[in-house]
Amino acid sequence: MTYHPDRETAHSTSENHPKFQDYPFGFGKINVNGDLSETMSFNVSAARDNILLNSLDFTFINRMDNFRFEFGPFIAMGDRLETPNMGIIGNIEITFPGIAFLSFGGSSTLGSGFDFTSASSRETAEFKVGFWLPYIIPSISASTRSLKWQKEEYLTLRDTLTRFQVSADFFIKNIPIILRLDAGYEIYTRNYKRGNIESNDELNAWYTGFEIVVQVAKPVKISAGLEIPIIYSAVAPMIAPDFLWNIIKASAGVVYTFF
Repeated sequence: MTYHPDRETAHSTSENHPKFQDYPFGFGKINVNGDLSETMSFNVSAARDNILLNSLDFTFINRMDNFRFEFGPFIAMGDRLETPNMGIIGNIEITFPGIAFLSFGGSSTLGSGFDFTSASSRETAEFKVGFWLPYIIPSISASTRSLKWQKEEYLTLRDTLTRFQVSADFFIKNIPIILRLDAGYEIYTRNYKRGNIESNDELNAWYTGFEIVVQVAKPVKISAGLEIPIIYSAVAPMIAPDFLWNIIKASAGVVYTFF
């Protein structure tokens, strides 16, 4: 579910190409994190995302009894090596050990519109609440990610993905496997603004997915995941894609612990 990056006119206003044009998009994330003290740690993350494109963030994390604070700067840019933009990312988590937890956070480019650092701006927000139960951690979350960029002098595009999700992490003591099942609903839009004229494309989907993490050795974990829309539709006059398999999301990874 990725809008073609070179598209400049809406499917909903096109006579020749009203069908959603799926686009193969490579994504990934690399994290390096470690402890600075008993209560303080750091995380460096480089990520490529189909909404936010390319970003690098550095955050400090402070753990205090029932609270966890995460805060730091990020730098981001698109695929055309334009001037990067900078911003702030943060998150707060409140925990009641053995009972429940909730977290909320987000990020935003510094400045207003395109006047501060570059011709693009990014915003994210997320809320999550979960519960500790025997052998399972259920949770509910809502999130949104948005990128606005000036493609041409009189053309501005905005991609926004909003998701509502329920998840369940399954684990058994002394068995080195964690399985997470997900299900939810997502709204994926692109806004085209040329001068004073605006148009929109919107694709909606009910989706399901999973991720499995296996501890294969003391310092090594491997993971694999899959997410697939099971029911999807486009807001007319845009037409939804024909094949479900064209808009799946698959991932795999490894975690290595040095100390």
